[in-house]
Amino acid sequence: MNDFRKFQADMRRMMKYERSISAYEPRNICSKAAALFVSDNRGLGKLPDAIADYWIKTYIETSPRPDDEPTEKNIDRLAAMQSFLEGTDDGTEVLSAQDWKELGNLVSCEADDLPLDVLRNLMEIIVEKKALN
Repeated sequence: MNDFRKFQADMRRMMKYERSISAYEPRNICSKAAALFVSDNRGLGKLPDAIADYWIKTYIETSPRPDDEPTEKNIDRLAAMQSFLEGTDDGTEVLSAQDWKELGNLVSCEADDLPLDVLRNLMEIIVEKKALN
């Protein structure tokens, strides 16, 4: 299983566990999903925090069905962002052009704190997706 699929599986397992131990709190599980994302991407400065924050503000807080969050599509979006940070484009077809532009902006803002090889890989993907401003 690649890291993208593992991340999706970990998120679904966490949601299942949360539902089994208490009343399901969407905000709580989304915060835990964001924390898992950040934890899985240690060593990348504040970039994972910024991306997780973008995911929550763009997809969770604006959801027309907040009690159903995170939806499968939003899990897939965060997993796609995980894939991006790993330097691949596995599952990234769920990300919109706006998502790519925002990822490009976030990488640019946090570039000083990223290892050069990681920065190069991320920028290659951003250029490939035509997401430079």
